[in-house]
Order: sequence, then structure tokens, then C-alpha cells
Amino acid sequence: MAPGLPAPMREFCLVSVLRNVLGVACWLVDSRIALRGVQMPFSAPAHQDAYSVLFTAPTQFGCAQAAIIFDARYLALPLRRDEAALQHMLQNALPLTVLQYRRDRLLVQQVRQALLQHPDATHSAEGLAHLLHLSPRTLHRQLHDEGASLQGLKDNVRRERATDLLLRTQRPIKQVAQAAGFQNEKSFIRAFKLWSGTTPAEFRRRQTESE
Repeated sequence: MAPGLPAPMREFCLVSVLRNVLGVACWLVDSRIALRGVQMPFSAPAHQDAYSVLFTAPTQFGCAQAAIIFDARYLALPLRRDEAALQHMLQNALPLTVLQYRRDRLLVQQVRQALLQHPDATHSAEGLAHLLHLSPRTLHRQLHDEGASLQGLKDNVRRERATDLLLRTQRPIKQVAQAAGFQNEKSFIRAFKLWSGTTPAEFRRRQTESE
């Protein structure tokens, strides 16, 4: 970017390029690319609050260069557009730079990771959505688009964590319940019986006897 440009024009050009790159990248892999951060090589402007709308991710100003930061796993997604789709897109390209892409093909993995790494902060959809920089409504809608549900993912993560703790440790059932993200021991025992047909204590006893 030419350093001699007036500051407003330089800002406009950098923002436009990053949004265009992001929009085309989302289109190529047919997935919303959730940003983790944005970097801009100039001081925060008076309208800096608008950046949360432009990029839906935290923006840092005064950086060495302009950049968008995202999960590297998006780079492994296959291209889903061919030449015919490209020609059609070019006739209606403006929405790619204005509207946020709806589908996120990594969202299920991101939700699972958040549930595993932040069990205390993901009891509610609101807490989880906040960690992922989404609204609860958007979170539920995008998971539905991917054929998943928040409750189903929670159950899977909790079951995996609880089973692992029951097999690998001698923690009391109450501590296992807390570590698996349950509010109390009673709700954990009830859920575990639905998953396995037995109580956590009985499950642990059977596994110990079979070894």
C-alpha cells in the first residue's frame, strides 16, 4: 500500500482489501471463516467501534502490518467452486464483501474445543457464543446448518471427559461430575445412566474387575 496516501484513503484501501480477500476465501471453500483477530498498521480512528461490525473479531491498531488471523485448519478445507461458479460469482460479487458468510464448516470442531478447554465458561449457549464471538442465535443456526446441535455436542464432550476420568483416575464421583461440566453430582449420575445404562460408580467397578 502506497505510504503517501492520505490516512483516510489508506485505511479505506486496507479494510477493503482484507474484506475482499476474506469474502473470496469464504466463497472458495463454501465456509464462513471465523476470525480470531484483525491487525491494522495505523492508530485507532475515531470510528474504531465500526470494526467489530466490519470484521466481527477484536481489532488491534498500531501493528506492524495489516492482517486477519484465523484458525489454520481452514486452509485444509477443499475448494468447492469451479470455473463456472467463478464466472457466475463475478456477476454478483458485491455481497461477498458486504455480507458475512453464514456457513462455518469448522464450527463443530471449534465448539468441541471450547467445551473441552473452557468447561466452566460454556455451561450456557450465551457463554459459549461469547467465546466464539457469535450471538447465541447465530451459534444455534450455524450448528443446525452443519447437522449438529449444541446439546448433542455437550453430551458427547461430557461423556468422553467423564468416561476418561472414571477410567484413568480415582477421583470421587462428585469431582468427576464437576470436571465433566455438570452443576451437581445428581444430574451427572442421571445423564451417565442415560448414556451407558449404569451409574458412574458401577461403570468404574465393572471396568476395574474386567482388567
